[in-house]
Amino acid sequence: MRGFYRITVIVLLCLPISLAAQGKLVLIGGGSESEGGWSDAPYRWIVDHAANKKVAVISYADEDNFIPDYFISLGATEATNIKIDSRTVADLQSTYDQLMAYDGFFFKGGDQSIYYTQFKNTKTMQAALDKFYAGGVMSGTSAGMAILSGVMYTAEKGSAYPDETLANLYNKDITLADDFLAFLPGFLFDSHFTERGRIGRLLPFLARWYLDIHALITGIGVDDRTVLCIDPDKKAEVFGTGTVSIYNSASYAAFKDEIPVADSINAIQLLHGHRIDLKTFEVLEGPPDVVSPQPYDETGNYAVVLSGGGEVSNNNDLLNYLVKENGQLHDTVVVVTAPGKGKAFVQKIKDLGGGTTLVETTTEANDISQMTLRNIIRRSKKILFVENDNSLLFNFLAGGPTGILLKGHIRRNGMVIAFAGEDSRYAGRSFTTNHRTDGYAAYYGRLSYQKGLRLLPTSVIMANTFDPATTDYYENTTAAVSYAVVADSARYGIYLNKKNFVKFYQQDGLNHFKATGDQSVLVLINRGTEAALASQPVNNGGPARDYAGFASMQYALLNGSAVLDAGVPIPSTDAPYAFEYPVVGVDSEFGLSALRVFPNPSSSGIFSLSQDIPASRNLELSIVDIVGRTLLEQHGGSLEQAVDLSGFPDGVYLLRIDNGKEISSVKVIKQR
Repeated sequence: MRGFYRITVIVLLCLPISLAAQGKLVLIGGGSESEGGWSDAPYRWIVDHAANKKVAVISYADEDNFIPDYFISLGATEATNIKIDSRTVADLQSTYDQLMAYDGFFFKGGDQSIYYTQFKNTKTMQAALDKFYAGGVMSGTSAGMAILSGVMYTAEKGSAYPDETLANLYNKDITLADDFLAFLPGFLFDSHFTERGRIGRLLPFLARWYLDIHALITGIGVDDRTVLCIDPDKKAEVFGTGTVSIYNSASYAAFKDEIPVADSINAIQLLHGHRIDLKTFEVLEGPPDVVSPQPYDETGNYAVVLSGGGEVSNNNDLLNYLVKENGQLHDTVVVVTAPGKGKAFVQKIKDLGGGTTLVETTTEANDISQMTLRNIIRRSKKILFVENDNSLLFNFLAGGPTGILLKGHIRRNGMVIAFAGEDSRYAGRSFTTNHRTDGYAAYYGRLSYQKGLRLLPTSVIMANTFDPATTDYYENTTAAVSYAVVADSARYGIYLNKKNFVKFYQQDGLNHFKATGDQSVLVLINRGTEAALASQPVNNGGPARDYAGFASMQYALLNGSAVLDAGVPIPSTDAPYAFEYPVVGVDSEFGLSALRVFPNPSSSGIFSLSQDIPASRNLELSIVDIVGRTLLEQHGGSLEQAVDLSGFPDGVYLLRIDNGKEISSVKVIKQR
């Protein structure tokens, strides 16, 4: 590969600059063409920029006449299928002569390794180069697009997948070469980009080339039903329903000699109608609206730990960090989970030497009588959310005293809150709810989002982004992050994977993100950019995709010692807790156990006591809200026969009377 690189540079330097500027490129990310739809404009661009209006449709297999006929309908004077199915045919002079009669070449999809092995160093390859440098149009779809790269992913040893390349830059399936159709030197193209989660492999490709060849190249990812048309001056325009993504960085590294790491990969994501100069990367015509993160920084004064995989076996690092690396080993970990779930995690925590309390998101756990459970939560410093159901969890957190207490408790200074697997989504600003149930949600513009817990209020989190067992959802898991960052004005988009975890923590007066595990964690960073949402319908009259475009963001590949600064922590004002106690003992002299309050519920907020309470200097009445805050207190002497809560909002309160010998608690409800 190193030899090929040097040879290619020499050849290109020998080319006259005037010739090198004359060819045109059309990069088609894949997808079925649509007469009267998304493909008309870019395919007509091919015809219009082919001087003699003739298009050669090239493939190594038998093809029907749809594409030639389609080009004819768009104004081509001639369009013909040309089958080149062997190196012998590819190297015939007659093949060269036949191809040179056309000013537009269109390479069909299929297997790029076949194009590479059968066409390389043949007269077919020479015809493509000669025609391009004579001003012809080189176009291709899917694999036919990939072969147009200056640096090509050859796929000779099989397809490389994002979960594998994020774990190992030197995966056997990463085969890169620059000795084929290097029409645009220094660029590497990838197709079906969002649909197949290929950002997770394109960035490692760029890192691999840099580490092998010591040369920085630019990656371009093109979505299906999306096209980038590049004129001779390297000014390019986007057509279609998806995005064109462009990446470059100043450096890359490898953690443990194989996991890709980078701190600032520049990213541009363009939509239909946007234009860019590929010589300078200036966006000539782009998204119209400025999107600034709100809030700009993460300011939490607590630790948040996020894992991508939901199985216990993929959470050893997270659980060790939670149990052994924070606080005391015997600290109780409160495990919040759906009914009947979380048992394997509870056992693993016990195996590590930690204590646990299980909180199932049930009506029973949210009952006013669950004083002991709420007191355990108040004393806890470590919380784990795992195997929850979206609706059950958020209804629980809003629907009763235990849930409301828990929702506030996790925001206190010094807490450690962990989220395993799909639960990691809940920690951020907003999260998708149907990305695992509707495989076409992003494609048809029907991704559904819900407000998150906002422990990380300017972050959007996706769990298990590139799971090889659920490739049908890659479009959802990939598109949803950048879409939410733009639509919800977030700063960070975190793409977790099955075998890694991210921790948010405080050190030296700053907040940081750091990742560990067997794969890189991809983080999108929005420091303020022009941005827009897709508007082109996927079908005639149909919806637009849930895709976003932006003029300038960055990606980081985190692992090992790589740290992303995320803001300055702002300590919260944590009021001391008032712990709840049940009635203890019965004393007939005072008779508090017989205490009653009426009316209850009260629409006015005025509650009357059912009996006179004997005066005592030890007598104490208090009103406590459902998160344990004391709102009203009376001390010593005699108590009024009425308690006035008219100035407080509607809700559930706890009226407590303590005479020094016993405590009586009554739930009161103010409800208009």
